[in-house]
Amino acid sequence: MELGNGFMKTGNLPGNYFQNVSEKVFVGNTVPYNMGGTAARGAGCRAVTGQTYVRTGLRTQMPPECEEIDDHGVPEKISCIDNRIKEHLQFSVTSVTQCGRRAMVNKFWCQEAARKWFYRKDQPPHPRVLSEPKCQKHVATWYLLYRWLIFLAWACILVCSIFEIGSEKPMSVYGTWPIYLTNWDLVLGVGQALLGCFLVLRRWKLQKISDFDPSALMLGSIDKIYWYLYVVTTSTAFAVTITYWCSIFDPRIHHLDPLNIMLHICNSILMIIDFCVTSIPFRLRNIWWCLIIVFVYTVFSLIYYLVGGLDKNGYHYIYKVLDWKKPVHASLVCLGEAILMSMLHSTFCFLEKIKSWLYFKVDKKLGKPYAETQTSNMEKHADIV
Repeated sequence: MELGNGFMKTGNLPGNYFQNVSEKVFVGNTVPYNMGGTAARGAGCRAVTGQTYVRTGLRTQMPPECEEIDDHGVPEKISCIDNRIKEHLQFSVTSVTQCGRRAMVNKFWCQEAARKWFYRKDQPPHPRVLSEPKCQKHVATWYLLYRWLIFLAWACILVCSIFEIGSEKPMSVYGTWPIYLTNWDLVLGVGQALLGCFLVLRRWKLQKISDFDPSALMLGSIDKIYWYLYVVTTSTAFAVTITYWCSIFDPRIHHLDPLNIMLHICNSILMIIDFCVTSIPFRLRNIWWCLIIVFVYTVFSLIYYLVGGLDKNGYHYIYKVLDWKKPVHASLVCLGEAILMSMLHSTFCFLEKIKSWLYFKVDKKLGKPYAETQTSNMEKHADIV
């Protein structure tokens, strides 16, 4: 039976069910209905008549003005309800559109960040920043002397550590000296300080040549190794200091003697002083440099345990907190150390930006050109990542 507006009445269906090719209309008391049809394609139903109607699981009261229309005026009732539903449909479509736009923007931003992180070629620093102080465009005599003093300080701590000079109770167990992470940090510190002295001394000699142009310097293997060692040593020194005093130091076993202070406090002091003076860049994408140290030491400590290695006191572990008899606990300790190193590296990346800003402000007040102009344009615009 045709009722108009393109609707057909079908027999033997409860609730005076009407249907069209693309739309469904239910007339009755309470009927479920999914939004859609021509008003919102793909969501289900155009109109529902009766006492109440349900839309996407939400029960809604029949509009009063629509209830006044008797069941014989089905087309009029459909038109009345349709006008009320369009308001909800318009709001729903607007909300979905806004959410869709936000999702698209977020997706685009994530893709762009991933592209910059993984596919962008990292611009190496200009070699002159590895041999100049932050406050000057050249190598002065004071800076050359400073670099040698830093190297001598690291070398003295290394010698005191090997021969236990300054220890309250020296044990003279030299065979176990290389197994401790503290001593690994000392080796890294001496290595980066020695390479720093070499680069500064070379630069100091080159700048005496009349036609020397520092912007023509090339980044060689020694420069790259020094950059890597410096960045890694900075994070490792602070990780050693924090880990030792928070997790390892036991007043019943360890002594607060001069050697202990040199090994676990002076190392960080040397690096923070050097960090404030030098202009060596820190980049967030180089965070994996520090994780290499954690991974290598983790593998070393596990192998050392498996082959039956002992510490200087005769225990079957290097550190009590790193006892591989408890593999889960030891693994969590290594994971925590990796997180700590990552946090420290990220912190120094942030502090390096603050340091550059402070130097800029000081030079601006003094009326001097900012020392960062010593770098090439590509280096100045290099992204932190």
